[in-house]
Amino acid sequence: PTFTPSPTATRTPMVPKANPEELPLPNPEVVIETHFLFGRPLRQEGNNYPSSKYRYGMTWDGLLAPHRGVDLANETGTPVVAIGQGTVYYAGDDSAHNFAFVKEFYGNMIILQLNQQWYGRHLFALYAHLSSVDVDIGQTVDSGEKIGAVGESGAAIAPHLHLEIRIDEPDNYLMVRNPELWYTPFPSTGVLAGRILDHHGRFVPGQLVEIKCPDGGHRSVETYWNQRTHPDDIISENFVFSDIPEMN
Repeated sequence: PTFTPSPTATRTPMVPKANPEELPLPNPEVVIETHFLFGRPLRQEGNNYPSSKYRYGMTWDGLLAPHRGVDLANETGTPVVAIGQGTVYYAGDDSAHNFAFVKEFYGNMIILQLNQQWYGRHLFALYAHLSSVDVDIGQTVDSGEKIGAVGESGAAIAPHLHLEIRIDEPDNYLMVRNPELWYTPFPSTGVLAGRILDHHGRFVPGQLVEIKCPDGGHRSVETYWNQRTHPDDIISENFVFSDIPEMN
């Protein structure tokens, strides 16, 4: 089926772009670091491609707050699965607890503490805007196990799954990393992560990056808009393209 990309709504009508000097300095070394530790959050029959206009760190042309995760447009009720083995840290709605900048933002949600650590640091997968939550706090789950279903609860304006990867602090809205570096690309595809820097060696925010893929398709992203969406601690990127088809 064909899905219309649907952003996670915010109350921010216009977002100023950061200046390069406001951003953290990138890691000066280019390090090849393999992530891709987890599976995809939806089964094969679901849409696992993120919205192209609102990927991690992007703002939908400055109209929405910089995105902390990825949005995967799917019909209400589409099964959502665990991306890896883990334990349910939180399951329910966010009416009583603040996981973002306001309550009742994510709606029905799950935070899964993943068994897989990264250099001794804890990793968490946050699933938001669900129509149903099918697990309980403290429950252990296997990779690929159904844990809920896509919906449009909270601040969503259309059915979709919002997925975040948080590191160290599951309740902290700022402790996010780009999910496209953590879940496994589809077979016969790869991931391109890079950085756009100015002549002072600082990240350039909100820069359009376009590539022509081996299948003849053109894809584009924008570099991370401001300091609220962190680059990877080792790769130190400010843009990512996932699921790029390999050369024939």
